[in-house]
Amino acid sequence: MTTPALLPLETETPLCMLCSIGASRTLGEIRMDGRLLGRMVQCEQCGLRFLSPRPAQAQRDWLYEQEYDPDLPGEHGETRFQSVQGDQDRARTRFGRYLDQVEPIRKARSGGECRLLDVGAGTGQLLALARERGWAVAAVEPSGDACQSLREQFGPESVAGRDLADLRDGADSYDAVIMAHVIEHLPDPLAALRSARSLLAPGGRLVVATPNEASLYEWLWQARQRSRGGGPANPYVAVVWRNGRWYRMPVRQDRRGLIEFQILTTEHLYFFTRHTLGQLFQRAGFSRLRWARGSVATANSRLGRLLRNDSINRALLPLGLQAELVAVADKEGLATA
Repeated sequence: MTTPALLPLETETPLCMLCSIGASRTLGEIRMDGRLLGRMVQCEQCGLRFLSPRPAQAQRDWLYEQEYDPDLPGEHGETRFQSVQGDQDRARTRFGRYLDQVEPIRKARSGGECRLLDVGAGTGQLLALARERGWAVAAVEPSGDACQSLREQFGPESVAGRDLADLRDGADSYDAVIMAHVIEHLPDPLAALRSARSLLAPGGRLVVATPNEASLYEWLWQARQRSRGGGPANPYVAVVWRNGRWYRMPVRQDRRGLIEFQILTTEHLYFFTRHTLGQLFQRAGFSRLRWARGSVATANSRLGRLLRNDSINRALLPLGLQAELVAVADKEGLATA
């Protein structure tokens, strides 16, 4: 295998997608080798938090390809693909809760095929659960290696595209669309929600799960990070547990010239609260929105495993129910439960 070269560090500086303004205050910075890699900012008008600047799209695409690479080493001797697969195996209960939110749609449309689209399907565990429940499943997944695995599991036509933009021709419609901890990774979440809405059949349902930036859990986590001398805390900065202590880990190259396999400091581009996510849904054309119960599992299953190894953070785990936002919205049309 030829090891891909690390792309030169390039950044882009987006404006607030809700307000289209550049007035924002800095909450924290991410640096690599002394250079600014990203800055967490908050819009002074609407309160949306996001990275600006952030790594350019080509850099982010490169990082994700590494995360799903089946030939590169992972965390505990397995490959990187197997590490992600293990994370998704441990998230099956959480995936089941998302599917519970769209089950009324399937039951209301008994007698015909019900189609579900998983945006950011990864290694396919949510799709497998959906198929067990009777859904005809399809996926959107940016990783080429993950797409190959999905086609092997669910058939050659199971991957609808690498990006939601690939599906905008309106040729297909779905009774349910699920975006499980994906929207915070996307460069334009507003465009993604509009695309998802256009793909829904009348009366179809969209479920979006994402970390809750305003939760008490996150506030305590950030306070703890700051108390350890890390400076302004980005709540999703890479962390690692070593010798009984937490360490902030900047994105860096390993000996093979690859990004270290860990929670990426730049993995999340947006940081939502109920207020800002609600605004996003409204701007995308959804008139009604409800909030479902979150899962105890934290935003990232690797982080969840790390937290369980620390006595103080174990005590905070019950607060994890509010650490996740689960938004549910229907497209106008047929009556739904």
